[in-house]
Amino acid sequence: MNNRIFRRITEKGGAMAPPLFALEGENPMSEHPTTIVAVATPAGTGGLAVVRLSGPEAFGIAGRVFAGAGLPDKVESHRAVHGTLCWPKEGPANTVWPPGSPVDEVLALPLAAPRSYTGEDSVEFYCHGGQIVADTAAGACRAAGAEPATAGEFTRRAFLNGKISLDQAEAVADLIHAESGLAARAALKQLRGGLDNQLQAIEKPLLGLLASLEGSLEFVEEEGIEVALGTLTREIESAIERIDRLVAMAPAGRLLREGIQVVLAGPPNVGKSSLFNALAGQEHALVDHDPGTTRDVVTARVTRDGIVFVLRDTAGLRRNAGRVEEMGIARTLEEIDKADIVLALHEAGGDDASSTVLASDGVVLRVATKVDQIKGPGTAPLAGKNIVLTSSKERTGLRELWEAMQALAVRFRLHEAASVGAFLNERHRHKLSLCREELNSLLAELSVGQTTPPAEVVGTQLGLILAHLGEISGRVFSERVLEEVFQRFCVGK
Repeated sequence: MNNRIFRRITEKGGAMAPPLFALEGENPMSEHPTTIVAVATPAGTGGLAVVRLSGPEAFGIAGRVFAGAGLPDKVESHRAVHGTLCWPKEGPANTVWPPGSPVDEVLALPLAAPRSYTGEDSVEFYCHGGQIVADTAAGACRAAGAEPATAGEFTRRAFLNGKISLDQAEAVADLIHAESGLAARAALKQLRGGLDNQLQAIEKPLLGLLASLEGSLEFVEEEGIEVALGTLTREIESAIERIDRLVAMAPAGRLLREGIQVVLAGPPNVGKSSLFNALAGQEHALVDHDPGTTRDVVTARVTRDGIVFVLRDTAGLRRNAGRVEEMGIARTLEEIDKADIVLALHEAGGDDASSTVLASDGVVLRVATKVDQIKGPGTAPLAGKNIVLTSSKERTGLRELWEAMQALAVRFRLHEAASVGAFLNERHRHKLSLCREELNSLLAELSVGQTTPPAEVVGTQLGLILAHLGEISGRVFSERVLEEVFQRFCVGK
């Protein structure tokens, strides 16, 4: 890979521009892209639906289906106008909608390039909600010459046209799928450039080093440009520190997307299902006095103060269980291994069963159940032992248990990730980890001797590191990466 290609990033001055280059000689965007159309709102009955057109022929196609103020010649960009959306007079035959027949009264919003979501000429039609109306409006646009959009194609074009970075495009999907206020806040912060700002803070000093090293190669027979060993070391160490801070927030990204996994575990008949139902606020799990009632994992999602907790009721842990119950216990152990927080339940006055789940990588919170059965002095032995006392029957201790779980959630740094806009996913984490490995390797080479290694060697390693960073933001990309990113999107976004 030619290191000099990275100068083009420096020349952008930090502003978002079309992606730097595609790997493997790919060209994901042709010179003359098609004009695409899709319904941008969810399927089903509603007050309004939005049909989105984008591409070089957007205005022409809109003019063939819109009866009202002329598009685009007589309408100012970004100004909505009222009119009638009709089936085009010329196009494929339709037995339901004769040529020129009205489909719906709509508002048409023309958006001239580059001031649109995709960076292309676009038109959005706001029609009455309902699947038939929206689908017919999109069908009229297709009959007038538009192509159906694929999943995520509008956002993909926004990325390829330099409107957003690749991590910002991923934030769009995260914002759409957010299940909690904190997840939405983190996604919006990343969409507004939070993660890209963090990446550029790592990239820019490394780009400066690379430019100086390349200068020393170009002027080798003249008065050269040299980079001091101490300067190289300091900048690399600084980059490693910044990457470490980002990687430390990677688990927060998963938890914001998926929720904090909370597993209720303990022996049979300890009150797991009753406590599960009490925490969930409704009857999800069967409750019975016979042990072994719960044999499969029952799940409920609860949002508390902007954080999603995924509660999992599991089969009781005991020896000498029957074959079917043993299968349930095996699933319980699997859930414990994957848990972020394990509620180790034991009946008040009985043996503390937390030792049975201490092998979990998650945080273990000890919970005593059925404290209503040992009221008064009977609870004294449990005091001061960092055990949450609960009674599902009397609904006591639930607030304290939620407070304890929320206090444990602080260690996952969800609020910090949301504030920074580092809504990291596994792709981000993997690339950052590769950068850290390469930087540590380069730092080790620099520490061997008292002189700087050859500029070409250091420059090549810096180029590889910057390529990994560029793949996060999309300044370096491949078609395979784009396919992986945009497969999460729905049609119309």
